[in-house]
Amino acid sequence: MAPKARTQTIAAALCAAMAACALVAAPRSCNGGLEAYVLTGVFAVSAMFVLPIVLRTDRDAIRRVGLGALFAAVGAAVWIAGLFGANVRIACRLF
Repeated sequence: MAPKARTQTIAAALCAAMAACALVAAPRSCNGGLEAYVLTGVFAVSAMFVLPIVLRTDRDAIRRVGLGALFAAVGAAVWIAGLFGANVRIACRLF
């Protein structure tokens, strides 16, 4: 598999995993689900930033970092969309 296809496949799998985690964490958002979703998102977005830097050795360093930033931005957008799309509660108890 080419480096481009491998990078995009892994990034798409990470985005799908974040969306699935949002659906699993939403009913339990006040009992640790939100914390699990936040940690999953931080890991996935960080992995999406590092992914093109490590796998796309056919490009120069500047393009790999730029592609990593683009992947991380897409990952962050999916993460936030999953947060609101699955209706994860952020403020469970005010007092």
